[in-house]
Amino acid sequence: MRIPYSSLYFTRVLSKGAFGEVWLAQLENRQVAVKRILNEKKNDEKEIECFGAEIKLMASFSHPKIVEFMGVSWSSMQDVCAVTEYMAKGDLPGAQFLSLTAMVNQAEELLSFGSPRRGFSTSMHSLVDEGELQEEGGKNATELLAFYRQRCEQFHAEREQTLAHLAQIEVSKEEAHRLKWELKTKNEEIADLEESLKKANAALFQTKAELIDLQTENKTLKLQEQDDRQKIQQLLALTQPITEQVTFFRDCRPEEMQQERKKKKPQKSGFAVRGNAPSLKNITQSIPPNKVLRTIYMPNEQTAALTKTIENLQKQLESHQQLTETRIQALLDGFAEEKAKMLLHQQQIEEKSTQLVKQVEKTKRVLTQTTKDYLVLRHKSQETERLAHEEIFQVKQKCDTLVTEKTKLTEKVREETNALREVVREEGNQTVLEFRNQALSRERDLHILKEQYAAMQEACTKRIQDLQKLEVILYGRGLTAQERQVLRYDENYALDSNELSEEIAALQRRLMDLSVDLAEA
Repeated sequence: MRIPYSSLYFTRVLSKGAFGEVWLAQLENRQVAVKRILNEKKNDEKEIECFGAEIKLMASFSHPKIVEFMGVSWSSMQDVCAVTEYMAKGDLPGAQFLSLTAMVNQAEELLSFGSPRRGFSTSMHSLVDEGELQEEGGKNATELLAFYRQRCEQFHAEREQTLAHLAQIEVSKEEAHRLKWELKTKNEEIADLEESLKKANAALFQTKAELIDLQTENKTLKLQEQDDRQKIQQLLALTQPITEQVTFFRDCRPEEMQQERKKKKPQKSGFAVRGNAPSLKNITQSIPPNKVLRTIYMPNEQTAALTKTIENLQKQLESHQQLTETRIQALLDGFAEEKAKMLLHQQQIEEKSTQLVKQVEKTKRVLTQTTKDYLVLRHKSQETERLAHEEIFQVKQKCDTLVTEKTKLTEKVREETNALREVVREEGNQTVLEFRNQALSRERDLHILKEQYAAMQEACTKRIQDLQKLEVILYGRGLTAQERQVLRYDENYALDSNELSEEIAALQRRLMDLSVDLAEA
C-alpha cells in the first residue's frame, strides 16, 4: 500500500546502520517507524534495488509476532522508504510480556505443543486448568513447571542459533543481491550487444548489396563505353568512305569439271558492300562473265557487347545468390541462438516453478506451526480479554461517577453564569446609556462647529469677493507703479488674510479632533 510522502512528519532518528537509518515519524494520529536509505547512498542504483527487494520481503510477512508492515512511501526513487509499526519498548527480547521464563515463574497457565501428555487434538481446547492436567497425566505442578522451564531453555537456545543463522543469511543475502544486480547488468549488456550485432549484420548485408549494385553499374558503364567507342569509330569511318568488295575468279580446273558444274543448277550470287561502293547491279555488269560472285556474311558488331552483358548479368546473379545464401545462413544461426535462449528460459521457468512449489510446501508447514502458535495465543488473549472486561467495567463505573459530578458542576456553573450574565447586562445597560449621552453631546458640539464653520466660510468667501472687486476697481483705473506698490504691501489687507487663514485652520483641527473622538467612542 502506498502512503503519501507528505503525510509523514519525521521527528528524530531511532537508529542508523551501514546501509540505512530508521526514523520516528508521525502518520496522522499514530507513531510509526520509517526505514530509508542513507543520504550518501541515495543515488546508488544498486542500493535502491537491494532496498526494494528488502521491502518486498517485509511486505510478504504477516504474523502477530512480526512487526506490522504498513506500506511504502516515496516522492522520488531516492526517497523511497518502508513504513512499519513503532514499538516503543523495543524488540522482542526487551518486552516483558514475551518473556516465557517470567510467565512460568508467575505460574501462568500455558499450553505447549509437544508436551508428554498433550497432543494437537487436545490442545484445541482454549481453557485448560491445572486440575485437568493432573487428571490426564498424573503430573504435579512442580514437574509441570520443570518441564516448561526446560522447554523455555530449549527455546532460548534455538533462538540464539536462529539469530546466528539469520546473521549469516543476511550477509549472504547482500552478496546475492549484488550478484543478481551484476547478472542483470551483464544480461542487459549482452542484449544490447546482440541487438548491435543484428544491426551490424543488417548494415553489412545492405553494404554488400550496394557494393554488388555498384560493381554491376561499373561493368555496365564499361560496356557502354566500349559500345560508344565502336560507334565513334564507325562515325569516323563514315567521314572517309572505303569501298570493300570481294571478287572470286574462275578456277582453272580441267574441262570435265567445268561440264559437270554446268549440269548443276545455277546458284544465286551475292555480294556484300560496305561504305560508298557502287551498287550491286553496276558491280555485276562490270565483272566479266568468267568470274563467280558469292554472298559473304559479315559478323554482327553487337555480338561481343551482348556476350559481355550476358556474362555481367551471370556474375551479378551469382553474387546475389551468394549474398542471399550468406544472409539465410546468418538468419538460421540467429534462429538457432534464439531457440537455445528460449529453451534456456523455459528451463529457468521450470526451475522457478519447482522452487515456488517448494516454497508453497514450506509455507504450508509454517502455516501449520503458526496455527499451533495461534491456539496458544488464543488462550492468552481470552485471559487478557477477561481482564480487559473487568477493567472496562471499572472504567465505566468511574465514568458514571464522573458524569454525575459533571452534571452537578454543570448546574453550578450554569447558575453562576446566569448571575454573571445579569450583572454584565446591568453594567452594559449603564455603559450604553453613558455612551449614548456622550454621543449626543458630541453630535451637538459637532453640529455647532459645522454651523460656525459654514458661517466663517461664508464670511471669508464674501470678504474675498469684496477684496477681488476692490482689486479690480483699483487696478482697472490704471494706477501708477508707486500706488501699486503701496496697495501690494497693505498691512491691513495682509493682516485680515492671515487671521482668516488661522481661524479656518483652527476650525478644521477642531473638526478633526471631534471626528476622532466620535470614532473612538
